[in-house]
Amino acid sequence: MIWLFVRDNRVRPMPSPESWLPLAWFFIIGTRPLSAWFSIPEEDSADAFLEGSPLDRYSLLALILCGCVVLLRKRPQWRHVLRSNLWFTGFIAYCAISVIWSDYPFVSFKRWVREFGNLVMVVLILTQDDPAKTCRALLARFAYLVIPLSAVLISYFPSLGTYYSSDLAGIAYCGVAIHKNMLGSIMFISAVYLAWELLYVPDAIETKARDLTLLAALWLMAVWLMLVASSSTALICLALGSAMLLMLKLSFARKQVRHLGVYSLLGACLLVALFSLQGAVEVITGAVGRDLTFTGRTELWADVLREPINPLVGTGYQSFWLGARADDLWERYLFHPRQSHNGYLETYLNGGVLGLFLLLAVIASIGKRLKGGLLRGSSFAVLLFSFWVAGLFYNFTEARFVGPNLIWIMLSLAALYQPRKDEALQTAE
Repeated sequence: MIWLFVRDNRVRPMPSPESWLPLAWFFIIGTRPLSAWFSIPEEDSADAFLEGSPLDRYSLLALILCGCVVLLRKRPQWRHVLRSNLWFTGFIAYCAISVIWSDYPFVSFKRWVREFGNLVMVVLILTQDDPAKTCRALLARFAYLVIPLSAVLISYFPSLGTYYSSDLAGIAYCGVAIHKNMLGSIMFISAVYLAWELLYVPDAIETKARDLTLLAALWLMAVWLMLVASSSTALICLALGSAMLLMLKLSFARKQVRHLGVYSLLGACLLVALFSLQGAVEVITGAVGRDLTFTGRTELWADVLREPINPLVGTGYQSFWLGARADDLWERYLFHPRQSHNGYLETYLNGGVLGLFLLLAVIASIGKRLKGGLLRGSSFAVLLFSFWVAGLFYNFTEARFVGPNLIWIMLSLAALYQPRKDEALQTAE
């Protein structure tokens, strides 16, 4: 890992000292909290979930404050970035306002502060001189950290890299994360990025055969970790994201980008029709080794929908899984769910119909923005497009909209990213 970091100073140098702030943020929220790394025990109860860890709280707050100090020097730039997508900015603002009607407003506010931290890190990346190269350097170093370290922890430090899973009734593999599904999500992000490097960057001068071999080895290791973790969602979304990367290498597919809105609408209708046919769903779930209930998810979805909430505005930002409601739901399952395992449903529970409408508007605005980038020939827009498509599917079985997670950060980058006119030319050079 040290060797990888040293050699990357030549291939993908960090553009500025403040670029290390997003990398630290990526590592903490993408792997496990600092309290978990230092083996500080956490009580598995709803009350403990309310309080959180002081170490985690203050470490993230320190990163947020440092990021804010940097952005204060770039006032015109960050204002321009935030104004570039009013739907996204409005959604984040609505999340902040929803703290008011939460049953636990202070806890909800603390969680929104982490959401604000996501925004700070995203804007910090986008206000660099070359956001695409900055993000490339960050994702490369993140992959260099989490992929080898996960393999080492699983193989040689099982007290850190594995855990006993009550719902699986056996040993599960988490690597650098705290849960197998989290390991799958960070491997998905890393593997899609590595696939993009292999497919779209080899023409660059600094890329040599040895570099491509190294990237391919890391990609294979990431896939192996997803298989070990038995993360079907991550594997399916990796296949989907890789398919998007391959398709956009074809001139025919690039010509169809102008019809992205029509294809997106057709895809949504096809997905609804597919899930309406029980036999088709059974074939798909069986092919990936899962049952028709998506490993008990459909039962959980039915239970949370029966909970009395305000259908218009929900329970408030990340407030559904708090207090007595969480205690009641925890008693019904062997595992203690802390999310509904569906990003769209989770948004409805916390933000109501209004929040879900704003989220769908954000998704549509991202598609429109990426369409412009793809038409300009931006290779970085291809990467963000792959994350966008796969991320929308990822949220059918995991709640990855909003909150401190890398999938939402990638979607946030796509929402605010504005391709430069000379970007495609520089990539080719």
